[in-house]
Amino acid sequence: MRRIRIVFGFRQKNIRTNYSLSVLLFFCLFFSGCERRELTYYETAEITLTADWSQSGLDGGESAHGATAVFYPQDGGEPRIFLMGDYSRESLRLPAGVYDVILFNRSFTDFSNIAFRGNDGYETLEAYNKNVETRTDGDTPTRIVTASPEKLASATVRGFTVTEDMLGNYSQSSFGRTGYSTTLGDDRCALHLIPEKRTCEVVAVIRVEGLNNVRSAICRLDGISESVFLATGKVSAQSVSQEFLLVNPVFDEGSFTSGTMTGTFSVFGVDFSDEHHLHLEAKLIDGKTVFKEDYDDVKVTESDNGEGIITVYVEAKTSKVPDVKPEGGSDSGFDVDVDGWGKDENTDIPIGSN
Repeated sequence: MRRIRIVFGFRQKNIRTNYSLSVLLFFCLFFSGCERRELTYYETAEITLTADWSQSGLDGGESAHGATAVFYPQDGGEPRIFLMGDYSRESLRLPAGVYDVILFNRSFTDFSNIAFRGNDGYETLEAYNKNVETRTDGDTPTRIVTASPEKLASATVRGFTVTEDMLGNYSQSSFGRTGYSTTLGDDRCALHLIPEKRTCEVVAVIRVEGLNNVRSAICRLDGISESVFLATGKVSAQSVSQEFLLVNPVFDEGSFTSGTMTGTFSVFGVDFSDEHHLHLEAKLIDGKTVFKEDYDDVKVTESDNGEGIITVYVEAKTSKVPDVKPEGGSDSGFDVDVDGWGKDENTDIPIGSN
C-alpha cells in the first residue's frame, strides 16, 4: 500500500503571527511601565518688580493707593498694565519681548484732579489737570485750574527684555501659589525702579496793606503747565492759570493792619523764564465789598529745600485795601469760610525765606 505524506504550512505562519503579537505586547508593557513626562510649553516669565519711592516726594500714606506698571512692547503690540497692591514689590508675568516700562503711583482712575491721555504709547502717556474751567474776562477766555493735582511720581526704563529661556521660571503648587525656580536666579528676571517727582509744590506769599479788612481771598496765577509726560518728565507747551485760596494771615511785627497771606498748591511745572500775571480777589469783613487787584511782572523764583517745594514771592504794590465796618459789628478778622470761594482746605504751610 502506498503512503501519501501531506505537510501543512500553517504551523510556520502561526509562529510568525505569534512573534509579531509578542513584540507588540512587549512594547505596550514597556511604555506603560515607564514614568510618563508631560511636555509643557510656557508662555510667560515671572518678573520681580521692585520700586524705591524715597525720591518721589510722596508721603507714607501713599503706599495704601498702590501703583501701576505699564509695559509697552517695542514691536507695537498692546501695552500690558499691572496694578500693584504693594507699590514697592510685585510679581508680574510677561511673554517674551522687548518692553519700555512706566511705573507711577496709584492708577489711571484713582486721582481726583488728574486724568491721563495717550495711554497707548510710551512717549505719549500724559498726565493732565482734570479740573479746568474756561472763563471769559472781558473778551479774553482764560483756562483756569480750579483744583490742583495730587502728588504724582513716575519711573521709566527702556528696552527691558524677556527672552525665550526666561519663560517658565516659576513653579505652580496645588494651592496656586508661586515659587521661584532656581534655574534662572539672575538679575534678568528682576526690575528695580526709582520714581521721581512729576509734580511740585508752590507756596505763594502775598503782601497786603490793610490785611485787617480782609475776610477771605483767592488768587489766580498764570503760566502754569497744563500737563506732564511721564516717560520724560517734560511738561507740555500748553499753560493754564491756577486758582488757589489765600490763608494763614500773618501781621507784620508791630502792625495791626499790614502783613502777608499764603497759598499752597501743586503744579506739574512753572515757566521760570517768563514774568507772570497774578489776579487777587478779596472779600472784606463787611460781607459785601470785594477788593480786586492785578499784579503784572510777577517773578516766580525757585527755592528748593530738597523736597521739591517751590516758593513764589510776590511783593504787591497796590493801593490800600479800603477800611470797612465789620458785618454785624463783629471783630475784623480773616475767615476763609465764605460762600463762593471754593472748598475749605486745612494745609500746613511751609514758608521759605529770601
